[in-house]
Amino acid sequence: MRKTSLIFVYGPLLVFLALFALVPIIGVISSSVWVRGITSEFYAQSLSGQYLNAFVTTIKVAFWSGLVGLIGGGLAALSLWRTRWRWLTTAISALAGVLANFAGLPLAVAFMVTLGASGLVTNALQALLHINLSQMGFNLSSSGGLILVYSAFQVPLALLVSLPAFSSIPDDLEAAALSLGCGVPGYLWRVLLPILAPSLLGTFALLFANAFSAYVTAYAIAGGSINLVPIQIGYLIDGNVSLNVGLGNALAVEEMVVLGASLWVFALSVRLRAKRRAKVKGAMTIV
Repeated sequence: MRKTSLIFVYGPLLVFLALFALVPIIGVISSSVWVRGITSEFYAQSLSGQYLNAFVTTIKVAFWSGLVGLIGGGLAALSLWRTRWRWLTTAISALAGVLANFAGLPLAVAFMVTLGASGLVTNALQALLHINLSQMGFNLSSSGGLILVYSAFQVPLALLVSLPAFSSIPDDLEAAALSLGCGVPGYLWRVLLPILAPSLLGTFALLFANAFSAYVTAYAIAGGSINLVPIQIGYLIDGNVSLNVGLGNALAVEEMVVLGASLWVFALSVRLRAKRRAKVKGAMTIV
């Protein structure tokens, strides 16, 4: 390909990345280390007190919602992979694509209407079964409630991401394992799980990053009642009382580091999955 063609192909992409990725990142980093000179004051603040607690809480919510999404989406992908009804796989995948993007304010409103303090399900349980969710310790504005809400889009996202990994498994691999006396539980645990491990790890990393950076859903449901990094950044960048742009940018840089590490794990899992798939195909060819 000629150089002129390369310029027309990659030029717009590089300009887009520079304007909407590189320049904002440079601006955030420079604002987080500069106050009449280079300083580490904002990073010292961001790693202490309520801001350190915000990282702990956000990691907790992201980890557990990612784990719930991985288990739920992985089991759903396994079921769809083993079914012979292709129309069902197509329908569920289409529905998962919609639900994976059903987040933000609409999702928050849906859960508040159903499981909020005066939600439909909450009132129905109280009236029909005399079950008081508040007395049982359930609170939609808590970490546990937020994990439940996040699972509504984490599970379908995990299904969409992990289903191609299941579909890449050779059809005759199970028959070969069973013919060698492996058994279905042994096949799932000793053959299928090691092959899918890189894909599952990458899926979890993607789910973790997705939940760690979520803002609108958490803010609409919990507001200031739960201490999360995205909410703290919002207060510091656009707050009327606690306006501190430098500290907010320091938190944003640290959040980018966490998200970058998660995406690096996801990219690494893609490479490992390709190598594992090649080994499996080679082994099946020999057999």
